Amino acid sequence: MKPSETSVTSQIQQWASRQLADYDACQPGTMFADGVVLDVARAYELQSTVARLRCGRGEQMIGYKVGCTSPKIRAQLGIDHCVTGRLYDSEQHTSGAVLSRKRYANLSIEGELAVELSREPTEQDFLKPGLPACVTRVIPVIELHNYVMHGEQPSAGELIAHNALHAGFIAGRGDSSQDAGGEPSLAIFADDRLLDECAGLPLIQTIHSSLKWLMETVRDRGDQLGAGQIILTGSIPNLIPIHNACRISVDAPPFGGVEVNFTA
Repeated sequence: MKPSETSVTSQIQQWASRQLADYDACQPGTMFADGVVLDVARAYELQSTVARLRCGRGEQMIGYKVGCTSPKIRAQLGIDHCVTGRLYDSEQHTSGAVLSRKRYANLSIEGELAVELSREPTEQDFLKPGLPACVTRVIPVIELHNYVMHGEQPSAGELIAHNALHAGFIAGRGDSSQDAGGEPSLAIFADDRLLDECAGLPLIQTIHSSLKWLMETVRDRGDQLGAGQIILTGSIPNLIPIHNACRISVDAPPFGGVEVNFTA
């Protein structure tokens, strides 16, 4: 006999309260250590319920992230499709921020490009390759992650329930998508030591494909993208663990750069 919709909703509410309490305590996802397993649909329902709790206590949702966009990241996490999470104003930092590693659980970072939207995307924005016309600004970012997975096997359900591992981001100033010229590149450094890099068309293709996928995904669940939202479009380089105090910087011409200083 299948559980009633009321009992499932009640269970999701309980899990959401626990997820948020664990997140605040920097001990994310203890319910998965207890053997909870979620499919993708229930995981997004849980993520949405946590979002309502966060907004209810005064946080503001400012956009979305797209994750698991590249073969490198998919191989690292054992996931074979894109996922999305939500961005909050309380976790946005400006370039040059100083953050303690103790604020995070198994801190890891990604260097990637984000975009700011000028309006809601439409199908017409993706008929041609290149930066979609709905993008007003391209922004280099350092995304922060609580890289903790408790399940016996990596699962999309746990990943999504953890808000796609998202724990905040540091944003550069960025540049207008119309003003930027030249072939884009992105390089990630720790104290001036090169960690990873990528260049060329894949950076723009990732923005294009991630934004199109996200538009369709949020629309299918009755939501929409809009002007002013920030979208983290996904990393091509690896997810990088941060074990020591260091300065992480991302150089992403022609869109500028971003840096953060992690303390012990």
